[in-house]
Amino acid sequence: MKLSFVLPSVVVALVACSAACSSDNGDADRPTPDGPDSGRIGEDGGGGDPDGGKIETDIVFADGTAFEKRECTLTVRWTGGGSDVKLAGEFTGWAASPLPMTKNGSAHEISLAPSANLIGGQLYGYKIIVDGDWRLDPGNRYRKIVGGEMNSGLVLPECEARPETLAGKVEVNGSAMKVRVTVRSAADGDLLERVKASLDESGVPKSSFTIDAAAGAIDFAFDGLAKGKHTLSLRSFDKKGREAEPVDLPFWVEDEPFDYRDGVLYMMLIDRFANGNAANDRPISGPVHYDADWHGGDLEGALEVMKSGYFEKLGVRTIWLSPLNAQTDKWHRGDGDQIFSAYHGYWPVKSREVEPRFGGDAALRAFVAEAHRRGMRVLLDLINNQVHDDHEYVQAHPDWFRKVCQCGDDANGCGWSVKPFECLFQPYLPDIDWTNAGAEKQFIADAVNWIAAFDLDGFRVDAVKHVEANSVYNMRAELARRFEQGGARIFMVGETAVGENDQGTFFGEHFANGFAWIDAYTGPTALDGQFDFPTRHNMADGLVNGDKPLNEVEDQIRKAETRYRPGNRHVRFLNGHDNPRIASIAAKDPKLGCRWAEGCRDDALPPLAYADPAVYVKLKRALTVLYSMPGVPYLYQGDEVAFGGGADPDMRRNMLFGGALASLEMARPGSQAPTLTTAQLDLREHVRKLGSARTSARALRRGDRKTLLGEGDLWVYAYQTGPKEIAVVVVNRGGAVNARSIDASQLQLGSVTKWTSALGNGTAATNGTALAISVGAGEAAIFAAQ
Repeated sequence: MKLSFVLPSVVVALVACSAACSSDNGDADRPTPDGPDSGRIGEDGGGGDPDGGKIETDIVFADGTAFEKRECTLTVRWTGGGSDVKLAGEFTGWAASPLPMTKNGSAHEISLAPSANLIGGQLYGYKIIVDGDWRLDPGNRYRKIVGGEMNSGLVLPECEARPETLAGKVEVNGSAMKVRVTVRSAADGDLLERVKASLDESGVPKSSFTIDAAAGAIDFAFDGLAKGKHTLSLRSFDKKGREAEPVDLPFWVEDEPFDYRDGVLYMMLIDRFANGNAANDRPISGPVHYDADWHGGDLEGALEVMKSGYFEKLGVRTIWLSPLNAQTDKWHRGDGDQIFSAYHGYWPVKSREVEPRFGGDAALRAFVAEAHRRGMRVLLDLINNQVHDDHEYVQAHPDWFRKVCQCGDDANGCGWSVKPFECLFQPYLPDIDWTNAGAEKQFIADAVNWIAAFDLDGFRVDAVKHVEANSVYNMRAELARRFEQGGARIFMVGETAVGENDQGTFFGEHFANGFAWIDAYTGPTALDGQFDFPTRHNMADGLVNGDKPLNEVEDQIRKAETRYRPGNRHVRFLNGHDNPRIASIAAKDPKLGCRWAEGCRDDALPPLAYADPAVYVKLKRALTVLYSMPGVPYLYQGDEVAFGGGADPDMRRNMLFGGALASLEMARPGSQAPTLTTAQLDLREHVRKLGSARTSARALRRGDRKTLLGEGDLWVYAYQTGPKEIAVVVVNRGGAVNARSIDASQLQLGSVTKWTSALGNGTAATNGTALAISVGAGEAAIFAAQ
């Protein structure tokens, strides 16, 4: 279909066509890098339509449309002070010919132009020399390791190679959206011919845009949009057929702008969650014990759980999916010389294909689409440290990978924190060499493709401690260029498993403690946050089993609030898919000392459910703290129903739901899935009340925490975001508390007339600037101001 119509000063033609039938759709489903020495970052990051279903509208520019030429220069600006400031890098021979920077107000600047030593599109390392001191430049997005040292990085525009698409900030008002998109020609001045546009993979109507011919810009406006996520995708071409780098503008229509603190992050281990399609079950069997084999969980089952409203009831706003890459069908010997399969997803053999056992590409798209309709975000577990020996890139590019030594081999100098970047998790898992330009380019392009092809919202980045920091910074830079021009943010949270007292020096950067180590990977140009391992190590087990006085738990939370960089979105947690279950920790189960990797099986391992009521009292208390922590609370599947379990793979037992979802449950061949006990179901109801409390109380989500009382057995803290937006959390490790007076002068209580109990227990009353609190023995309560 082709339509022509006239806009002021320009004739526009619209053509709607499947991307698969367009002769100028040059996006490859699996791009081939320029080569290991190209040095170009994130090129060919996908953007084609893997399922062939995208419909694009051609917006064709008429003769006479004016286009600015894209910039060829790059300005480096230093705001860190100094009197003698220079720039030195690979293109200056480092110290041989540093370039002086010019003072401009309070900053120093220099403009760099393309040359034989500075080629557009390539990454160059540099540092700023400030009065003789060599420093990283925090103002630039990129990083590069040169000669074993971490440097800032810069990339000049590829102004000669292609045109450029630039988007302004997306403005959303109710169900309406608008944005201005400007296109610039390549440096040779060849005119732009067209922009291919789609909204949510469908063509855009002619009424949704106008062209500003004098500015070479297109103004898009859409109204009546449904709640949920939408994406405006743009590809620009000039008359020579050269394509600008694609731009996607994701945005949300929702009642309140989202913050990852607004709800719970729920981790789903796909193979052990829900089986919605037995036809794709393919266990290895043979020598692989059931506990370490594929069980049949898939995205179809997860979708059915989502449609039931299960996640919303728990207060979940973000879902973390375990790795989805296609996996090896082989089994291997792992810890304790035991035999394991790749059910967990961390042995990838493909970089852009969803594991068929999980339902394949279509199942992932369906799951993400349903989550977005419900206002939930979806993060993919991104494997940046290792691949399997059979991975598609290993034979083609062996220089992209390292096999130096195995992590944990302390006797040979290969401790986990001694050679974290080179060591292997297992001999059959080659380590990705992020100092290799070709490897860096391809794995960043693959990450971009996961977002573009499946509409994901971000990543949980695995094993950050074992991956060079340039991977995080340079990936963020490419994600920002592709997806963040309109103001959206691809959320990235990392796993750096360190304790408070861990320290190290790598690539010239020193981390004095675990907090600094975690902070080093976060910020506007890096990760949004990380899993807060130091805090978890310092307080979680003692909180869960009841042995740690509550004032000491308070001390650790306060430490986390003060020792990290402000503005982070760190994840707070009690355990996860690599740790023994919190129910077994609460029970102080001696069977935790008998590990699966040491040959323990069946009844020698912790039970799935505990009969002791004290276990559930402790769990209710600990989970109340988790749901009311500052930051992003993380819940691992099964903890809402008090699953028992020990070390890997015992903490990864099949999920149980009961009721209408029981048909999705899995069990070992020849047996039935267990039934949740009354105590387990009661705990789930408690967690649902906690989820409702966090999602409904803005103070719990967005407020600053204020400690009102910190004693060994009684702990009271509060959040406030407005006159009546107050939430008070009471945690009682001791006997019953009756009308205990708590100084609340830190809060503004003047307009508060009463309090409601979010969990249905205890009472609170205002008495001037004090609160009178009553709560049962061993209980925790949350009170919301009215």
